[in-house]
Amino acid sequence: MGNEPKTKVWVVSIADAKTRRNTFSAAANFSDWQFFDAHTEVKGALLYDKERVAGRYGRVMGMGELGCYSSHYAVWEWLLQSEFDQMIVLEDDVVADGGFIDMLKHCSLAERGIEYLRLFAKMPAPWRFVASPYLERYRHLIRYTGYALGTQAYAITRRGAERFIESGRSIEAPVDVYMDRTWAHGVLNLALYPFPVYERFQPSSIGEERFIRRPDVGQLLRGDSLLQNVCARVYRKTMLAWARYGLIGPSERRLRQNSNGKFVSQADVSIGI
Repeated sequence: MGNEPKTKVWVVSIADAKTRRNTFSAAANFSDWQFFDAHTEVKGALLYDKERVAGRYGRVMGMGELGCYSSHYAVWEWLLQSEFDQMIVLEDDVVADGGFIDMLKHCSLAERGIEYLRLFAKMPAPWRFVASPYLERYRHLIRYTGYALGTQAYAITRRGAERFIESGRSIEAPVDVYMDRTWAHGVLNLALYPFPVYERFQPSSIGEERFIRRPDVGQLLRGDSLLQNVCARVYRKTMLAWARYGLIGPSERRLRQNSNGKFVSQADVSIGI
């Protein structure tokens, strides 16, 4: 394709996580990357209403989740304030295929119609083919239609960051859940498969707190919280069903048309469901 993009590679990491940083640095075999100091609390213009989140989701978010959300939101803001066209964002608990990362830095995602591209996912979520092969012979472009989860590795353009920021100022869910909700921001949940990144086995800096119902939630619930919770659940399930079974939208159709790989027909979509 045409112009060479300006690409920044950030590695999100807590500033005093020396062991994790050293481990990442020892395995990083790609060029021109830099650590981004992760947040440990909500910073900047972000809003978090604990009572509202408890009412809609039946739980509150832990400090690790809030810090993670704030960190990635800050990275998106950085991109829009910079001279760069796109970013590759990694976390410090991954090992990346250095050759692929260096290749991706020279690939203009915007020219291909991609705003956000997962390079790793934590869950075997429902998906559908978009184009195959993609970028290289044995790699494929897919679209997740369920919660793939994880912010360990992704690439994002200025437009993708702009959309995430526009809809994500009010924190209502962990950042990876928010990013998976195409209906909330309009950004397709695209990924490359096989992944060029994998997660190293080590304790999470966020931990398992997101899966534990905190005892103080009951104290935060208001009288209308039950109805809010039910309505929110119905809405999310409806949107997930549409993402999974709905017709291919114009954005996905343009991706297929712009791809230089083999196209997969609508009849093959059920393979990934």
